[in-house]
Amino acid sequence: MRLSQCMIVKNEERNIERALRWGKGVVWEQIVVDTGSTDRTVELAEKMGAKVFYFEWQDDFSAAKNFAISKASGDWIAFLDADEYFPLEETKKLIPLLERFDKKEYYAVMTSWLQVREDESIFAGGSQARLFKKTEGLAYRYRIHEELSYRGEGILPYTADATDLLAIYHTGYAGSDVYNKEKGERNIRLLLMELKEHPDNYHLMGYLGDSYLTGKESQKAKEWYYKAVNLMPEKLSRHDFISAMTFWKLMIILVEEDDEKALLDIYEKAARLLPEESDFDFIVGRFYAQKNEFEKAAFHLKKSLSLLETHGNANCGMVVTGDLPGAWELLALCCYQTGDLGGCVKYCTALLKANPYIPSALVLLLRAFQREDGGGRENAEQVGAFLERLYKMEQLKDRLLLMRAAREAGYSRLEELIRQKCSGIELQCFDKAMEQHGKKAET
Repeated sequence: MRLSQCMIVKNEERNIERALRWGKGVVWEQIVVDTGSTDRTVELAEKMGAKVFYFEWQDDFSAAKNFAISKASGDWIAFLDADEYFPLEETKKLIPLLERFDKKEYYAVMTSWLQVREDESIFAGGSQARLFKKTEGLAYRYRIHEELSYRGEGILPYTADATDLLAIYHTGYAGSDVYNKEKGERNIRLLLMELKEHPDNYHLMGYLGDSYLTGKESQKAKEWYYKAVNLMPEKLSRHDFISAMTFWKLMIILVEEDDEKALLDIYEKAARLLPEESDFDFIVGRFYAQKNEFEKAAFHLKKSLSLLETHGNANCGMVVTGDLPGAWELLALCCYQTGDLGGCVKYCTALLKANPYIPSALVLLLRAFQREDGGGRENAEQVGAFLERLYKMEQLKDRLLLMRAAREAGYSRLEELIRQKCSGIELQCFDKAMEQHGKKAET
């Protein structure tokens, strides 16, 4: 089994070495097609042993990718972007999996596509078909937001599902890249060209809305998102994350405009067409929390987190997954505000078990305990015993955190109990720090 790694690049000197490194010792060859780099991309790729080809840019990503495919001599192709890579443990699975799927006459393999930060912590997920057989009739289509097709049709019927076996890491969504006006205008131009040829393609309309939104033109984005939504069929694939993104980005615009009626209209259609998507309820829940309508907010936040737990975040749940601790804390706050103190304690505890050092969640937990039991000494002792399951009282850091949270929560009985576990000098330092903090707050 010979696997060719292919990519098209332009000014990717920051990513090119990592993009090629994963394939060493795994792939048969590495094909890099450069479309006009002015940095060290080509130099670095050649230094790492890649076969570099030049392709004159034609305002067509599919043309460039299909050119790269034409230069490959392998049986199968791994076509990843420069900001994507297989982690080391995944590369060991590649060839055995492809050999297995090759015998079953699949043309492509769907893998998980995970959005990761630079430390490889995952904040969202989806799936992509980036592994495919080099066979006649299999090629990319569309000038931009290109996709694989087999003899002009979608490849899903010919695709093996390996989303639970193999994952690609994508770093391109991590951080906040500065908007590139030139690229943005290019993308809009190419999308408008495609829409002339495919006037009813609601995915392309959603992508066009994305381009306008990235360029801070929210009204134009809103216009194209609505056009996309109005052209969607009454039944969507459960994996249609492109339509899901069109819905939730439109919903975010409507939240910013404080248009509750329009927001709920879009929410109802989105939830009907994509009932497994957790982001829709998260956005509506957050909207109601901002308006202090905490019962409505709690309803939607609970539904969002339940959907996420049931259906996961493969091709869905990108927004809520990216702010999962915030979602749990917001739900806990809604419970507190509606008098559901048990719910508040439950969600704060779950959050603090995952990360004990979220001061705002700890303060909220202590306020719920105090409000629930009146803050008496006996109850404070019970709360202290409960906190020992989450914190190490022998550690100064944890004692200081708990004292500060108890003071902020106004839970004086609990603060008094924790102070008894501290030395005199520790208390002096703590009191001085809190005094200085109070002075800063006053100014």
